[in-house]
Amino acid sequence: MSEPQASQGSGSSESVVAIYSDELLIPLPAAFEGLASELIRTGGLGLILIDASSLGEIERLYGERPFRRAIEALAHRVRTRVTREAGEDCCITSGALAEEHILVFLPRPASDAAFYTKTLPSLAEELRSYVEISLKRIVYPYLAQAPEMPVGSGLALHRPFQRPETQIRRLVESTLRRAQFELARRRHERGRALEQVLFDQTVTSVYEPIVQLSDRTLIGYEALSRGPIGSGLETPLSLFAVAERNDFEYELDALCRQKALRNATGLEKGLKLFVNILPTSFQHPDFEPSRLKELLAGPGLAPRDLVLEVSERQSISNFHIFREAIDRLSKLGFTIALDDVGTGYSSLEATMELSPEFLKIDMSLVRGIDQDPHKQELLRGLQKLARRMNARIIAEGIETQAELDTVTELGVDCGQGYLLGRGGPVRSRTDAVSEE
Repeated sequence: MSEPQASQGSGSSESVVAIYSDELLIPLPAAFEGLASELIRTGGLGLILIDASSLGEIERLYGERPFRRAIEALAHRVRTRVTREAGEDCCITSGALAEEHILVFLPRPASDAAFYTKTLPSLAEELRSYVEISLKRIVYPYLAQAPEMPVGSGLALHRPFQRPETQIRRLVESTLRRAQFELARRRHERGRALEQVLFDQTVTSVYEPIVQLSDRTLIGYEALSRGPIGSGLETPLSLFAVAERNDFEYELDALCRQKALRNATGLEKGLKLFVNILPTSFQHPDFEPSRLKELLAGPGLAPRDLVLEVSERQSISNFHIFREAIDRLSKLGFTIALDDVGTGYSSLEATMELSPEFLKIDMSLVRGIDQDPHKQELLRGLQKLARRMNARIIAEGIETQAELDTVTELGVDCGQGYLLGRGGPVRSRTDAVSEE
C-alpha cells in the first residue's frame, strides 16, 4: 500500500483512489491516516457497514480457509457493486471492532446534502438486497441457508476540535448499531407479515415433478409452499425461517399441509404426493384417522398416495416422537420419506431404524456432483444403505444435464429439480413429461 497523501483543496479525491485501490480489503487501522485526511479535506464521510460476523459459522464448522474465501468473495462483490454505483471514490476496509465487518467509506463534501440524506441510504439498501442475493452462492456448500446480515449507513461531519480518528471510530460504532437495529426492524416486520399470512391463509402451493430416471416417467409431485409476492416470505426457506424465529412453525406447517392437500385435485391414480411435515405435527388433530379421511377425500387421495417428508435433522432430534408416529401412520397405509439426506446431520444407525420408503438426497450433494469424486463416492455409499433398507433414492435439485447423467449412471432411482420440471399445478403424466 502506498503512503497516505492528502490532496490539497476541494477538487479531486485522487488520494483515496491512489491509496486504497490496490488492495481488496485492508484493516481499518491501516486506513485511518488516509481517511482522516479525507474527512478533514471534504468535511464529511459516509459509511456503509456490512456485518458479516454470521460467516463465522463457516470457520467454526470448516476452518479458517473456507471462511477467508467467503469473506473475500463477499468483499469482492461489495466493491464491484459500490464502484459501479458510486464510482471509484471509496475505501473498503475490514473493521477495527470485528474483522468480519466490511466498511465502505465514501468521502463527500459536507455541503452535499442530497448524497448524505438520499443517495447514501438508498445505496445501503440496494447493497443489502445485493448481499442477500449474493450470499446464496458465497456460503455454498458450507451452509445450508444463507444467513441474514445487518447492513446500515451513517455519516460523520468533521469537528475541528476532535481527532478525526476518534470521529471515524464513533462513526463505525454508530453505523453498526443502526445496521443491527435495521435488521431487527425488518425481522419484526416479517414476523407481523407471517402473522397476517397465517390469519388470511395466503399460502399457495406449487407441485414439482418427481421423475423415475431410468425411463423419465413421472412418479409423483412434491408440494412446495409459497408466501404472498412482495411479502419477503415468497420461498419455503424464508417462510419457515421467520416461523422458527417467531415460534409459529407448528401453525405454518399445518396451514401448508392443508393447502397442499386441498389444491392437489386432479392427481392421477398411481401418482404420489410428497408433503413436508414437522415431526411435532404428527400430534396435530389432522392426523387423527377421522380427520385424515376427511382431508384426503377432498382431492380424492388414499393414504397410499401420500408420502410424508420429514427432514433428516428433525427426525433424528425428535427420534422417539417420530418413531412412534411412523408406526402409527404406516398401519394406516402412509409412506415416509427422509429429506435432506447427505447434509451431515444423521446417525446412519438411526436412519436404518426409521426404515423410510424414500431417501431424498439433499441438493448440496447433487450440485456439481459430475465434477466431484467425493460426492460421487458418498452417493454410492447412500445407495448401498438404501438397498439394505429396501428404500428408493430421490436426488433433489438436479439443474444440469451433467448432474442428471452422473446420478443416473450411479444408479439413483428418481430425481427432481429445474431440469426435470419446475413447480406448477398438478399435471397429467403426459403433460409433465412433455414440459421437461
